[in-house]
Amino acid sequence: MGNILVIGDPGSGKTRLIFKYISDYDKIVWVTTIKSAERVRKELGQFNFRELWVVDTHTWQRRATHTKYDVVVSNPLNLNEVSLSVGKVLDNVKRDYFLAFDSISGLLLYHHAPKVIQFLRNLVVRLESEGGRGIFTLVKNAHDVHTETSVSLIFNNILQLERIFDGESVKRLVKVIRASRYIEPEISEFKIASNGIELNPSLDAFIKEELKR
Repeated sequence: MGNILVIGDPGSGKTRLIFKYISDYDKIVWVTTIKSAERVRKELGQFNFRELWVVDTHTWQRRATHTKYDVVVSNPLNLNEVSLSVGKVLDNVKRDYFLAFDSISGLLLYHHAPKVIQFLRNLVVRLESEGGRGIFTLVKNAHDVHTETSVSLIFNNILQLERIFDGESVKRLVKVIRASRYIEPEISEFKIASNGIELNPSLDAFIKEELKR
């Protein structure tokens, strides 16, 4: 299977969850719809990847600060161009790559849900056929229930991150919405620390195993 959908509000820890597992891989493809390629590379500066490709659908135009491994989609309003750009990068990395797609919600700003869902379905099928694995993110409550449900149907593993504010303290929860196999507990607390994100050991092991399948 090798892919996971992470749903959560802005600031709930979706991107940090990707950071927790991305260091286990040498070839990274990062598709950004909400940040520039330069910002993504700055945030990933702590890692030492053999290959880091960034597909930038946020910037709209190539700049001098982009690298040869940055593919800038000049017209994100054209989903075919987005698809071709992602496909071009995957053709280069070939197999055994990690795909970070942050975020599906960025595409849904410009495109009708059925087209985005078809694009995602094709991408997930390609990952499975090429031995790739990936984590996709979706902003909770940014879309209608039908759209969120339709996107969710593509993925066998879905996690939902939540923040609960209690006075001056914050409680963070991760819920297993769907899993390809049984996992317990289905709801657990997690913490975000300066050195990363801390998950329940059983959930941590589950995610690692699923990404390697």
